[in-house]
Amino acid sequence: MKIVPWRTRQTPTVPFSTDAARLWGLLDQNWEPHLPEVFRRTEAPPIDLAENEKEFTARIELPGMEQDDIKVQLLSNQMVVSGEKRWEETNKDEDYYRVESQYGEFRRVIDLPDGLRLDPEGIEACYEKGVLSVRIPKAEGRSPTTIPVKSS
Repeated sequence: MKIVPWRTRQTPTVPFSTDAARLWGLLDQNWEPHLPEVFRRTEAPPIDLAENEKEFTARIELPGMEQDDIKVQLLSNQMVVSGEKRWEETNKDEDYYRVESQYGEFRRVIDLPDGLRLDPEGIEACYEKGVLSVRIPKAEGRSPTTIPVKSS
């Protein structure tokens, strides 16, 4: 004998609202780990951020790009790295049956921490072996200043 759980009587709209709430819950979840690898890729290149006592460093992977196609800008407290990787078909006789390389424009905005010296002369950007490295020196640390308190 099958046991059926007892429920209170529901109006026809209650099951629909429950299903709608469940659907919205699924949309809010992170689906990326469940997707095939080709759909998990994003148009923004991967980035590594590091910091030591002297500088802040950003390393952005940009394989197959030319140095002239990469642009680095400072906008207030953000660094914007953008560019375009163009499709260049070298052999017109080949028909590709699978292309997993990323092509097109990209833009990556990186929030910079406080305490950096954002003068353009001090910032270094170097592109080597498909990796863009941007080094931003930290500002000279100021010693704490004691302000005397006066009575009125």
